[in-house]
Amino acid sequence: MKNKIRTMNRLNVSITRKVIELQEQGYDCDFLLLANGNLQCMQTNLNYPVSAVSIKEREHGYDLLSHSYKHVHTIETGNGERGVLLTEKEF
Repeated sequence: MKNKIRTMNRLNVSITRKVIELQEQGYDCDFLLLANGNLQCMQTNLNYPVSAVSIKEREHGYDLLSHSYKHVHTIETGNGERGVLLTEKEF
């Protein structure tokens, strides 16, 4: 049981480390996937159609808090905003 917790904890840590690493590289915005399929930048409140941004998956792993797999994506917009999107599905 203890080994299982350690393994899952490492996956949570890997997601957290990747987000911190990306923020240090200038991906300082946080994006939210809206129900209509658009992305919203949490810092500027601007909405972007998914087709108008560049999305790359950077990491994935199991999240103990939500009991689901999470995918860490980077988002780059046409106006220079760069940020991170954390979702349960891969783009």
